[in-house]
Amino acid sequence: MIPAMDSGTIRELMDLSHINASLRSRGVKGKLDIKKERLFLRGTFAAADGTRKDRRVPLGLPANPGQLLQAETRVMALMAAVEQMGVLPNPLPWDNETELAMRNTAPAPQAMTVALALTHLEDDFWQGKVRTSAAQRTWDRLAHEVRRLPQHATLTTDLLVAVANTTAAGSRSRLESCKVLKRLGKLVGLEGVEQLDAIRTPYEPAERDLPGDDLLEELVKNIGSHTKYGWATWALITYGCRPAEVFSLQPAGDGTAKVLSVKRKGKQPTWRTALALPVSAEQPERSVPWDVGSPSQYDSLVAMRLTQSWGKWLQSSSPGLQLYALRHSWAVRSVRKNLNASLAAKCMGHSLAVHHSTYHRWLEQADVAAAAKLIQQSRC
Repeated sequence: MIPAMDSGTIRELMDLSHINASLRSRGVKGKLDIKKERLFLRGTFAAADGTRKDRRVPLGLPANPGQLLQAETRVMALMAAVEQMGVLPNPLPWDNETELAMRNTAPAPQAMTVALALTHLEDDFWQGKVRTSAAQRTWDRLAHEVRRLPQHATLTTDLLVAVANTTAAGSRSRLESCKVLKRLGKLVGLEGVEQLDAIRTPYEPAERDLPGDDLLEELVKNIGSHTKYGWATWALITYGCRPAEVFSLQPAGDGTAKVLSVKRKGKQPTWRTALALPVSAEQPERSVPWDVGSPSQYDSLVAMRLTQSWGKWLQSSSPGLQLYALRHSWAVRSVRKNLNASLAAKCMGHSLAVHHSTYHRWLEQADVAAAAKLIQQSRC
């Protein structure tokens, strides 16, 4: 017969330090504890009569490693209730849920608050991921969308649809809202999240008005000597890389340059070769506000701040002109110079499919013009 273990022995076998560290990072002022082979949250809480003291709140779970995830879920549900009510709820959220606890499942989706669902989304997002600056930016975008929901409200499909409907139909905001909120609903097991597909209206970016060669040449002439962003603007026009990649671009002197491809989902930037399509014979001396010499030095958060500052500076110098318009103008020049589309796509750092979908109008115009030229020649 196996002897029963007391709380001290169980505590020695179970390491609660990691889960308590996770709870602290989420703002929980308390920690998991074990007493009489059961799990408790120990902390200072106020009761309904106003008395505030150190308490052990029973989580309704046996003390074994298989219950730790459920314990963390219950702690977050409890903290959401305490924040909303100001006191410990009575009964506790999981009271009279013995059968549910025995199955070791999460609380029913209809009883889950938005705040708790957000913690599940965060855990799911970071599972198996390295916390790079690019991944952090993606998570911040998802979390920002979810935080538009009332955090103490019960998460329902109707709530998701109502909040998504506050965005403009046909906008990119509507598209992103529906995508993120559907992901959240599916994760926690809500039914009917397909309703978000019905209001996910098609989004078509506005037609780009790109600067011509004359304007680009004038731009290089007027701002090329700017000590902070002059060279970067010339490089963006000349090589067509992404604005955030300019900080790593290093011309080779033979019409090519090496530059980091930074838009690689979940992967570190890698070097590629870019091609110069100059609009002016002038070439400023290389001067960048942030010199990235290796993939390990690249930080997407720093790049974001600098490109935002650079974009505002460009707007003040040339109202209405955006950084990405300079990249797109390189692609249009490559089409007009009959540069192979596959090669142009590689130089820009994206796939041929993306190249065709982004620049299809100009590529089609070039194809039609080439066909017309062949027809004219055949008539001669």
